Amino acid sequence: MTLARWSPTSELTNLHTAMDRLFGDVFGESMRGSPTGDGGRTGAPTYHLPVDIVEVDNGYRIQAPVPGFKPEDVDVTYSDGVLTINAKRSEEKTQKEGNYLRREVAYGNFQRQITMPRDVRADDIKATFENGVLTVEVPRAPKPKPMKIAIQKGEQAKQPAGAGSKSR
Repeated sequence: MTLARWSPTSELTNLHTAMDRLFGDVFGESMRGSPTGDGGRTGAPTYHLPVDIVEVDNGYRIQAPVPGFKPEDVDVTYSDGVLTINAKRSEEKTQKEGNYLRREVAYGNFQRQITMPRDVRADDIKATFENGVLTVEVPRAPKPKPMKIAIQKGEQAKQPAGAGSKSR
């Protein structure tokens, strides 16, 4: 009997792949490659872009590794509470064929959509690109401070005693 060691990374990868398949089945193959005139797909596939999201004092910092891309190849948009990062690589027709012993580098496009909280200040979102890492700073509105509410006396408290009740 062979024992297999449990790997949480493998489990997450399998879950991610299953979710991608589910969304592909529901929404079609719109996320895979570019459309052709005959209804098929061609071009570079679109991959899930991994991100790190950190809550900072004034908002959120999102970092995404996009090695091999230039800043002009990356688009960051925010609409309806969703931050979208697209890294598109134009397809190169000249591919070197050779005597590869191993070919593990994935070529294609990357995309990630992140639903943001309601307190995001969309007009102040900033993105920087350095050493193959995209950093998006997403500021949020300051949390409202609690304010004291004055308590007023009610109508019954203003009436003289016995005026509001009838005796039988």
